[in-house]
Amino acid sequence: MSNNLEFQNESLVELVSTDGDVVIRNCRALRPQQGNEIAIGGGLSVYDELCIEGNLRCDRLELKTRDRIVVQGNLYVTKSVEARKGSIEVEGDLEARDIEAGAALRVGGNLKCTSAKAGASIKVEGDAEAQRLTGGGSVKIDGLCKVERIAGGGSVAVHGKIEAEELDAGGSGKAVKGFIKKVSVGGSFKAEEAIEIDDLDVGGSASVGPDSKVRNVDIGGTFRAEGDLEFGEIDVGGTVKIGGNAHGDSIDVGGTVKTEGNLALTQGLNVGGTVAVDGNLSCDDKIKVGGTVKVEGRIDTFRIIVGGEISASYIKATDGFRIGKRAEVRGFVESGEILIRERARTESLYGTDIRIEERARVGSLYGQKIYIERDAIVEGEVLYTESLESESGVSFRSEPKKVDTLPPPEQLK
Repeated sequence: MSNNLEFQNESLVELVSTDGDVVIRNCRALRPQQGNEIAIGGGLSVYDELCIEGNLRCDRLELKTRDRIVVQGNLYVTKSVEARKGSIEVEGDLEARDIEAGAALRVGGNLKCTSAKAGASIKVEGDAEAQRLTGGGSVKIDGLCKVERIAGGGSVAVHGKIEAEELDAGGSGKAVKGFIKKVSVGGSFKAEEAIEIDDLDVGGSASVGPDSKVRNVDIGGTFRAEGDLEFGEIDVGGTVKIGGNAHGDSIDVGGTVKTEGNLALTQGLNVGGTVAVDGNLSCDDKIKVGGTVKVEGRIDTFRIIVGGEISASYIKATDGFRIGKRAEVRGFVESGEILIRERARTESLYGTDIRIEERARVGSLYGQKIYIERDAIVEGEVLYTESLESESGVSFRSEPKKVDTLPPPEQLK
């Protein structure tokens, strides 16, 4: 038969192990009568604030009032810990199946549970292992964090390695390294070192450390990688800055893209503003940029459409090359179909079908079929294999020549 105990209005309760339930009302402290651990076979129900001086093992722990329980050792609970209106503080390790605190949950050691929920905050100074960690305000883990889902209404910060299916924060998220399958943050997210993320969805700004891998990036504001980056799709409303080489599928950005190394894409590049690449730019699909493109190395792609200025040491688009009105091209261009809009300026062009609109100014032209609209200026030589048509007012600095075959572009660059 279980031995149930109740204590009330005592400054200090000294308790030996018992197999029944224990109720404590308006007592200041609970201490082991022998050793440093109390073992309770049943549940411990607490009314008012209580300090437990040592380790505690029990089947259930419940705080009934808007106070706190402080455990000055380890806390091991077979089933649940409930403080629906108060706080739980454990200076050592905490192990339980389910934990719920109406205010704060603080663990000085390691936390291991199925789920932990706090209305205000969760703070773990050691490692945390759980299926779900949820804080109404903030969640902070100083050590290793291995969870299915970690969520904070305000902020989530993990200072050790993280392994998580989902990280969700209303305000800010922070990690160092590890793997997260899905990140959903309303404000900002930062990973200081290399991290692997399947889906990164952030309303404001996000940054990741060198050698990170992010499969899908969806950012409302800015995205930054501090070093080399491997990615799938990047969709950003503002700017993308990559501090090294970048390799991925596609980029769709409303503002600017800048890399301090090479940029290689297996699909498309779509940018509303500007693109700046300190190395080479390669894209297996289409490059479409509303503003300017500046590449220190060469460009290799399938098709290019640029509204403003484009510059590179060599530009090769196997299918087509097109620039906007009054645009400027700096660098040798090799492509299939080439369209230079009115009043644009270019250097040498090498293509299958070249069309120069009115009042454009171009360098040398090398093509099978060339059509030049009125008042355009051609400042270099013109070689063609099939046809050359020019409207009135076209100015040639040298006489066009029809040839059997064009020289290889490498000789003309």
